[in-house]
Amino acid sequence: MLQRNVQVIKFTIKSRFVAALIVGICMLGCGRRAPVEMLVESEGWRDGDLVLRGGESMESWAVMRQSRSIYSHIGMLHYDSLAGEWHVVHAVPGEDEPEYLKTEAVTQFFRPDRAQCGAWIRVNCSDSIARQAVKYALRKVEQRVIFDEQYLLQDTTRLYCTELIWCSYLAQGIDVSSGRRTSVPVLCSKEGECIFPSDIEQSGTTLFVKPFKLKSL
Repeated sequence: MLQRNVQVIKFTIKSRFVAALIVGICMLGCGRRAPVEMLVESEGWRDGDLVLRGGESMESWAVMRQSRSIYSHIGMLHYDSLAGEWHVVHAVPGEDEPEYLKTEAVTQFFRPDRAQCGAWIRVNCSDSIARQAVKYALRKVEQRVIFDEQYLLQDTTRLYCTELIWCSYLAQGIDVSSGRRTSVPVLCSKEGECIFPSDIEQSGTTLFVKPFKLKSL
């Protein structure tokens, strides 16, 4: 099998320790995967739809093992008319310094070194509500909100990936998690629970989840 390239990513001391601890406990027995490329078809997409990603980092593996899901990250779609392509609004640690919320092309979001699988989600709501949700998320990008390394839902001055999606739709009156939470060690979050991508994936507000096709590189 092809061995993955190990990326050097910047962590705080806490996040290094947390990632090492969780991965050390959870990842025993996990095999390495061959690199894949996502065959992403954008037909039928709308602003405010969501995309799931199963990542390649230590933190991604920890999230997938903890939630028993193949997905570790989530973002929101919007069509960038100036660029003429679909972009993803999301919050992610380790790719920028400082770690601001960002928007980037779908091709970047699903780069083979970042993604081993992916899916398209639609929230069960009108197009206008979905558009308002993504406008909310884009305002957070413009405000240069930083990634929430404390993973606290009670503090929305900083946001982690699912928290951004949750807040964006909650501002429109929709709880895309349907109240679902995943328990985490207090070392990760003093609240003892987080919203994971799987909590939105399996939510009662999710209209459908359509996995993208893969091909080996």
